[in-house]
Amino acid sequence: MPAPPFDAATATTVTTTDGRSLVSFGGCNYHGLAHHPRVVHAAQDALARFGLSASASRETTGNARPHELLELETAGFLGSESALLVPDGYTANVAAAQAAARTHGVAILDERSHASLHDAAAAAGLHTLVYRHGDTDQASTMAAQHVEHGVVMMVDGVFAADGRIARLRELLAALPEDALLIVDDCHGFLTLGPDGRGTASHLGLHDPRIALTTTLAKGLGCAGGIVAGQHCFIERARRATAYVCTTPTPPALAEAAREALRVMRDEPWRLESLRDNASRLRAHAVRLGLAVCPDPTPIITFTLGTRDDMEHAQAALTAAGFRVPLIDYPGGPAPVYFRLMVSSEHTQDQIDSLAAALAGAISRPIRAAS
Repeated sequence: MPAPPFDAATATTVTTTDGRSLVSFGGCNYHGLAHHPRVVHAAQDALARFGLSASASRETTGNARPHELLELETAGFLGSESALLVPDGYTANVAAAQAAARTHGVAILDERSHASLHDAAAAAGLHTLVYRHGDTDQASTMAAQHVEHGVVMMVDGVFAADGRIARLRELLAALPEDALLIVDDCHGFLTLGPDGRGTASHLGLHDPRIALTTTLAKGLGCAGGIVAGQHCFIERARRATAYVCTTPTPPALAEAAREALRVMRDEPWRLESLRDNASRLRAHAVRLGLAVCPDPTPIITFTLGTRDDMEHAQAALTAAGFRVPLIDYPGGPAPVYFRLMVSSEHTQDQIDSLAAALAGAISRPIRAAS
């Protein structure tokens, strides 16, 4: 079932269909850029010039100047040789897997890698092997056993369901020289690393075997997907059907994403605020006895006793004026769990008030999400 619909939203609130305004700790608009005046104005201005849609594949008649400029600017920001713009993050993983399949035959994935990575490996025709979550020794053994077939490892930089940072350094060390490491960095892009350059940058990794994918919907608050890496890899991705046979991100949203990147450059306080807010909310969770991942990401997940306990707590939080998602998203730490997201736009008072409401909603013993 889809989540309850809402009628309007700001960077930190949603208006429900019955007219209530709730402080939202869901979604992934990490810097509120979906509502930033400069970003919205850039979209409006480009909308007047380009209309709602490019209407065709970029390889036929749908290639607009904002698409190419966004690719250049994103590659420069990430420190990559090249980048490719595709419709969304899911498509980015499919395009990257199809590019990898031109030179490699075996995909090795963490069991909790995002479902789109598993789908992408299968769609690309790669022989897929899955290792236990976080077990880089098992991943290394698999890589060694299949080196002659060409190995590509595919993993989240930050696991979408629980905010845990992948052990990319260990995975990279396990790779043969001609192997690839595709990192889905949808939740590391503009949250981790110097200037928000992502998980690999956060870990100090700069290796030509790494290719990155990300969405533009989370850190930038816009829409679209990016594949970034070595020029030769991106040229192979340009031949992927996931790129060639899709209508691209609307040019107006590509222009908005370009402006969002400029906002992040001009307002570096946003990263500091995001990290401070994540630390503040995580500290509250620990004081409440919740078992949460300690990694410094904006995603905080936990469980509370039984499903009935959690539904009761969610109802109490909603009554207190907060939107806190209770979800069963694939790859999570439990069958059903709370998944909170904090942004750079949340105020300390909003975070502290949520913690107080959560303390009041907890009425039964807490079970760790493991």
